[in-house]
Amino acid sequence: MLHSVELPRLKEREVPDSEFRYLSAIGSLLYISGCTRPDIAAATGILARHGATPGKKHVDAVKRLIQYVYNTRKLGIKYSRESDGDNNTPIIYGQGHHPLDDGKNHMMVFADSDYAADYSRRSTQGCVVMMNGGPIAWSTVLGKTICCSTAEAEVMAAVSASKEALHLKLLLKEIGVEHGILTIHEDNQACIAQATGGLRHFRKAKHYSIALRFLQKLVLDKAVKFEYCDTDSQVADLFTKALDEQKFNYFASKIMYDSSSDPDYAMMYLYDEDTGNWSDALMLSAQDKLMEEFFSEDA
Repeated sequence: MLHSVELPRLKEREVPDSEFRYLSAIGSLLYISGCTRPDIAAATGILARHGATPGKKHVDAVKRLIQYVYNTRKLGIKYSRESDGDNNTPIIYGQGHHPLDDGKNHMMVFADSDYAADYSRRSTQGCVVMMNGGPIAWSTVLGKTICCSTAEAEVMAAVSASKEALHLKLLLKEIGVEHGILTIHEDNQACIAQATGGLRHFRKAKHYSIALRFLQKLVLDKAVKFEYCDTDSQVADLFTKALDEQKFNYFASKIMYDSSSDPDYAMMYLYDEDTGNWSDALMLSAQDKLMEEFFSEDA
């Protein structure tokens, strides 16, 4: 979907299910985005909000997203480490490497939020956890409450990211991987100041004091620590809203791996008994051939 296209909130459905199965397409995209394509998570989440009353613009956006997924079907997630390096530490390589990855942390946590971009004026919270050069957990969620400031929205996103990271830390411990203090990368100075500043910030945060106190307790217990991350390096921004093409491609390259650029990558070919030829596995069926013709143009 395009960042410049505003999707209207309709009261009634304009495109019938007989013309385009909108919810079926959204369900398929949700499955893909939750498995191996985190780069489409935000777009899929935004489109899913219009599942009850889709219009022509929504259908066009879904088709464009499907076209993008098909034309970038060689993108995926890759986890690896140096053969002579420490176990479970991020590897430095071109694809999927974040600029702030220093190779010392097992997990890198990024949390971000937009501010009241939805028609309901609720904020979208995004987080991604990186490990061994690739994302292992990510989410894009529309907040349940309306935030009155960007700091409040970022605090709510940091709470969600902290919960996810703490769960993964316990999971690593169960399989024998000890993890030190978790580092959460934030691009909002007010959020960092409130999370690390103690009780003096409570007077201005009474309406979200419980969430803020949760973060402060984690900092006090040395379970997490916050580090400032400038907006240009905040990869979680990919999970909060539709970005322009340049930003989207930049952040997507930090979490996705392009197998077509890998010299060791080999496409699997299968023998087609109907034609007597060796065929690309992706184009084996008649339905796939139809998809190739329909989505042959660039997204």
